[in-house]
Amino acid sequence: MNAYRALLKALWRSQRRDPVGLFFSFAFAPVLVLALGVIFGNDPRPEFGGRGFLDATLPAFASLVLAMTGVLQVPVAMLTLRDTGALRRLSLTPLRRSTFIAASLTVHFVVGIAGMLTALAIGIGVFGVPMPSHVPGVLAVCLIGLSTFLAVGCALAALYPSATAATGIGNVLMILLMLTSGAFTPLTAMPSAIQQIVKYSPVRWFVEAAQHAWDGDPLAAMIMPVFLLCVVLAVAALVGRWRFQWDPVR
Repeated sequence: MNAYRALLKALWRSQRRDPVGLFFSFAFAPVLVLALGVIFGNDPRPEFGGRGFLDATLPAFASLVLAMTGVLQVPVAMLTLRDTGALRRLSLTPLRRSTFIAASLTVHFVVGIAGMLTALAIGIGVFGVPMPSHVPGVLAVCLIGLSTFLAVGCALAALYPSATAATGIGNVLMILLMLTSGAFTPLTAMPSAIQQIVKYSPVRWFVEAAQHAWDGDPLAAMIMPVFLLCVVLAVAALVGRWRFQWDPVR
């Protein structure tokens, strides 16, 4: 436990020294909500069933940003430490790989949740988005979803050869996440072939569960997407721990 706390402090200091990473982990979601609110407003629109733009999309955007935190930021942060030899030096200590992974993901978890809560506060306080119908349900889905994509990020870090590769592939994944999330384009407005693909997107499952919780829909509506997220979480966690390497790939 002492090693975990010490490493947690060291990783937090490292995170603060990376303004770009900190921006995308914490500030990106609030800035995105603020920008979308200013550009599109939140007046009722018929295409959103009489709701405003942010009323209809805020849960989806929050879920998408949390997913991006795991898929984009975690691999780059872990692999930067590996490429610079920091992980190699840690491997010479009694530190266990599980302790390092837990501490690293904890930092990203806290920063991601803080950014998400700030974004929701801006949407509700500045643009008048109604409070979610089931606050505990929204928080539970966000915790499960963020944990899932942090685990996915850890698995990707174990599979990528370097931080450079993580950045390049991550940019492509970011575009795919946005297109398959349903945050920007309603599922019903997509071509039928694309709809079938999107149904198998973990980001879509996250967005769907968050939207159901936000709207106060019955628990039964959230069971399947949450279950599928938990399956992805378990598989990604196993891959991340199994393939984790201290040394840079030569």
